Amino acid sequence: MHPAAPASQPEAALAASVQASSPVMINPRAAPFGTGALPLALAAELQFVSSSGPRLALYVSMPRDRRIGDEEPPLLLVHSVNAAASSAEVRPIVEHYAGKRPVIALDLPGFGQSERGVLDYSPVMMKDAILRAAQHVQGLGFGSAVDVMSVSLACEFTALAALERPHWFRSIALVSPTGLQSTRPPQYVATKTKEKRWLRRLLEAPLWSQALYRALTSRASVGYFLRRTWGSIAIDKQLLEYDLVSARQPGARYAPLAFLSGALFTPGIAKIYSRLQQPVWVAHGERGEFSRFDGLPRLRAADKWVVDVFGTGALPYFEVPTLFASRYDAFLSRVPATLLSP
Repeated sequence: MHPAAPASQPEAALAASVQASSPVMINPRAAPFGTGALPLALAAELQFVSSSGPRLALYVSMPRDRRIGDEEPPLLLVHSVNAAASSAEVRPIVEHYAGKRPVIALDLPGFGQSERGVLDYSPVMMKDAILRAAQHVQGLGFGSAVDVMSVSLACEFTALAALERPHWFRSIALVSPTGLQSTRPPQYVATKTKEKRWLRRLLEAPLWSQALYRALTSRASVGYFLRRTWGSIAIDKQLLEYDLVSARQPGARYAPLAFLSGALFTPGIAKIYSRLQQPVWVAHGERGEFSRFDGLPRLRAADKWVVDVFGTGALPYFEVPTLFASRYDAFLSRVPATLLSP
């Protein structure tokens, strides 16, 4: 890994223009596919990392009346992966901790304000993006360790990153993690994925690829996915509107279609979870299509694992933000303040 390079002049200008801005919602019906009219997802400074891979966008929220270098580690947030994913999915967490502690939200490659288009989307790319984000945070003067919280499939990428650079992560929070549905997970093989190559070729065929993605990200389709996620019709409408706008960005289809082909899933990721050295907090709901965690009891037997179950859907912080934060804070209160050894 190399230190993050300074942003180019266009990127620096863009970052300056949106510093400390508020997210702006626009009418998705007025934004046809490919317009590039993506507003900010969060009320935070937008920063970019351009070295060693695709350009990454990070939302940085600094605490009030505190200085960089204070003893509390920053919180790095990583959104889930779906047809229209972005850091908008972690908005309630950013809003809760804004002004209290440093919070950095990463847009993964292919999503949000990060680079999109034809890229080699894989768990390795996503793992490297999280490591690059953590290294960027080091460059801001926070020290080497962060508390990281990831959602759904991003939990797999985070586990890979934390296993590779354990001393960069003080603690790990997994919200509705994938890869724990079975009590008999397959063997882990480095760099192997669940990709069906024939399916990926089919999904990415130029003749219908864009039309297929447009159908997947219609208002009806995105709303259906969010209702499955919530296990309820009471979804977050602001997230729905942002998802629809995000899905209309140039090159937006490539990462989601790789996801649908299985190229971003790691077989046997439960083996990686079991090797994590850091204290781990798992939070998940009881409703919706993403509430099966049959493989979790074996992992939670470890002293470093804490599990909290909420009577919500897969994103409990949208429905019970105060309770979610209090449980997370209780977990962090038991995490040693010292950094892990390199």
